[in-house]
Amino acid sequence: MSKTLKVGIVLLVVLCLLLVAVVVFDLPALGMSLNEPTQSNESVEVAGTPEPGDKDLTEAVSKALNDASDDWQQHNYQIDHIQVQDDGKMAMVWLAATDPETGEFLGREPELAIAALGSDDNWHVVLNGEDAFANTLSSYQYADKCIEGDLDIEAAPKSTDVYGGYYLPWAEGLKKRLTWSVSHTSCYPIYYCTHAFDFADGTMFPIVAAKGGTVYHWKDTCANGDSSCTNSITIQDRSTTPWTYQIYMHIAQGSVPDNLREVGATVLQGQYIADVDDTGYSTGHHLHFMVVAQDTMYMSTKGYVFGMAVDITFRDVTINWDEETQGGRPRLAYEAETYGGVGTTYYTSGNAPANPPTGGISTPMDKKVISDSNLTVTGWAKDDVGVTKIEILANFNDEWIQIGEQEDGTSFSVTVDLCDAGIPDGPFELGLRVWDYEGNPSSILTVRELVKDVECGTSGTDPTVTFIRNSGDLILKNGGLVSANTKVGSTGSAVTSVEFWFHGPNWNGDEWVNLGLDADGSNGWQAVVNLPGLSEGSDYTVVAVATDAIGNQDVTASFIAIVDKTSPVVVIDPVTSPFTGSTVTLNWTGSDALTSIDHYALWVDDNGSGYQMVESSLSGSVDSYQYDVSDEQLLIFKLVAYDAAGNTSSTRTSLYTTGYEFPNAYMFSVFMGDD
Repeated sequence: MSKTLKVGIVLLVVLCLLLVAVVVFDLPALGMSLNEPTQSNESVEVAGTPEPGDKDLTEAVSKALNDASDDWQQHNYQIDHIQVQDDGKMAMVWLAATDPETGEFLGREPELAIAALGSDDNWHVVLNGEDAFANTLSSYQYADKCIEGDLDIEAAPKSTDVYGGYYLPWAEGLKKRLTWSVSHTSCYPIYYCTHAFDFADGTMFPIVAAKGGTVYHWKDTCANGDSSCTNSITIQDRSTTPWTYQIYMHIAQGSVPDNLREVGATVLQGQYIADVDDTGYSTGHHLHFMVVAQDTMYMSTKGYVFGMAVDITFRDVTINWDEETQGGRPRLAYEAETYGGVGTTYYTSGNAPANPPTGGISTPMDKKVISDSNLTVTGWAKDDVGVTKIEILANFNDEWIQIGEQEDGTSFSVTVDLCDAGIPDGPFELGLRVWDYEGNPSSILTVRELVKDVECGTSGTDPTVTFIRNSGDLILKNGGLVSANTKVGSTGSAVTSVEFWFHGPNWNGDEWVNLGLDADGSNGWQAVVNLPGLSEGSDYTVVAVATDAIGNQDVTASFIAIVDKTSPVVVIDPVTSPFTGSTVTLNWTGSDALTSIDHYALWVDDNGSGYQMVESSLSGSVDSYQYDVSDEQLLIFKLVAYDAAGNTSSTRTSLYTTGYEFPNAYMFSVFMGDD
């Protein structure tokens, strides 16, 4: 043999060894994306002892996919995992689906391809769903590692029962992707998963109970991502006949809460039960959710509860509706083409939290005028699992906006800049919203009613506004008007409007009422208050907001505005008759419960001639009046008291002077107070 030929043979042997090394240690590198050009993959594993013919395995799988039925053309596929049996003559290929439009990796169980090495040293591939697949699967050495369920189970016939009352198993308001539904091929027998659901969003999202029950079984000791070990939690529901079992598979290691690590522990619908992962027969983070009935439920040899998934409906799903159970069924569009109904990709949960987060604002309190742009808000937050975010909210113009936040914690102190937040001067509401680990927000908590009066620009540039008061009191008079005066700021810009707001005394129940915006001002700045519907009191709040031509604002507020509907009390002292002097002194006392006596008016009737005005506006501080008289007079005095709110009351007194003679029966009626 020539030296050249020997060298050639050695090189050929080296090349063959290199090729074998590629096949043994990196088979998927031959073609990771089997429907399209090569893409990266999350997990690659080659097990067993491949033979030289393995170099063609990827190409054989790719060809089988290209020649497969239309159902296989809905996705592109990447090789996630290859396991070659010990004799090297059969291999199982786990195929991870990707979205052909977005390239997004779909977290769900894999689809399978079984390859057998023929006598021609080529791989012959059978895809899941083909007629020969079941028989080929049963002869594969590691078949039990590549299905959900057990090969030796005695399959039960399909059920026609439908169970309702479920909600999508994640927090209310959040959206997840349906990655597999009625076309599921991951179970043995395949129809055991016809009514199972795979949900994913690319993360290890928190799971909440789709329906209430008690813990029947749990396991969360498998390491995250371990494809040979499956974590799950199962909830028994005895409200159904027969009893049913909610199975949540592929959950994360150590994620079952301590209070649920006990058989029989109560679980409420919407309660947090675990996190998503991809433990077990899985190609990415996702939740496999199914419900099985008592008659098919069994404990799999792999350590999780299993059985035939029964048909269930979700009350927060509106498609494929079932009238009897009042719920719908998630389904993908391509599945609907084969199985009927309609389909869509994304679903939003309506699963209200069993233990919603809560909290409260400690400071500031209600009825505060905030004059510093930096407002510090303090308070507390609480949740049964954990608080992930605390939001400080403000409401003005009928819209809540976030003005500050803290990432987590059970107490908070957040300082917000009211000017930077764009809150205008005047009334606004401050509120709190707490988010929990599952993604549930609380309602808007402990709403505070506040008034902003902050000069956000240069000092002195804002106009000023003040209420017109009566003896220091802001009285909402019977006429219903509240009035204000204004003054321009240092810019000299004219005030163009004054807006008035009103708030009742109940700061936990009443809301701000806009009384109107006066843009005229020619007869003073004023607004009408609707008094007839208001109770009497001195704890009403009125706010006025003045705005000048360049947008500068100022605020005035009174938290003790008065609504007075009660007439004042006035009593005039009697005068002894017959009166013999020339000047009579009338004495009286007057008072008002809420306001004060504004003035008095005095009238007199002389010998039945009718009342004539004596004084129209005696000061409210006056309590006597002198009136000249003469002989032969019958005088009836009427004193009218006016309080500051415009309420009135009157009183009378009578006298006759020397020489006056009464007509028959007249004296009695006069002195009994009868006109």
